[in-house]
Amino acid sequence: MIQESIAESKLASLYPGVQFAPGVTIGLDVKIGAGSKIAAGVRIYPGTQLGQDVVVLENTVLGRPTVLPASNQVKRKLGDLPALVIGDGTVIGANVVLYRATVIGLRCIICDLTSIRENCTLGDEVLLGRSVMVQVNSHIGARTKIMDSCHLPGDMKIEEDVFLSTHVCGASENSLGRNSEMPSWSGPLIRKGAYVGLNATLLPNIEIGENAVVAGGAVVTKSVPPGTLVMGAPARVVRKVEPRVDIQT
Repeated sequence: MIQESIAESKLASLYPGVQFAPGVTIGLDVKIGAGSKIAAGVRIYPGTQLGQDVVVLENTVLGRPTVLPASNQVKRKLGDLPALVIGDGTVIGANVVLYRATVIGLRCIICDLTSIRENCTLGDEVLLGRSVMVQVNSHIGARTKIMDSCHLPGDMKIEEDVFLSTHVCGASENSLGRNSEMPSWSGPLIRKGAYVGLNATLLPNIEIGENAVVAGGAVVTKSVPPGTLVMGAPARVVRKVEPRVDIQT
């Protein structure tokens, strides 16, 4: 159940040490840590938990429940879901939509217009750029950076210290809906320290090895060995590469 928008003075008394702008709507059993700042027009669904010093910018929706037809395959897969949890020091941009059952680590940055679906996890200090889409049951490891307009499919796993450049797109199912049986989802697996260039396409059931590099525009149809550079469509191994020392945004 969602309460009506509450005056900032009333919210301040309910959540000491938290700053609220006008037009915030908060559901029952929401927890917000001291030092957090909630901007105008934010809607927080019941049970959502925010840590200390969290910043949420205008018109963002937190803890959105799943609303799908009863026959939808994703709905059958999800079932009942716990609340959204956001770690200390995380900054969430404007017009972001975060669904239930996702856990976001400490000091993450989630930029404007990004959406994260149900049953996802983000490690500490993850950066999601503008207009990133993260589908259900995905995991993003600590310190990973995902640039603007990337699409992460369901059941994708990304380990620590990975870098995805702009417009990287992944898929998690190959049948295009032409199987009579319910499809078995399996998104790409990206091992730690890997780098994926802009506009790369990652097909289902592939693994990108530790410290591998996928060149811009590549179409990855097979697994990429650790420490190699792949290019082309379909992507092929070009040469070995040295492990990355750091990622610069």
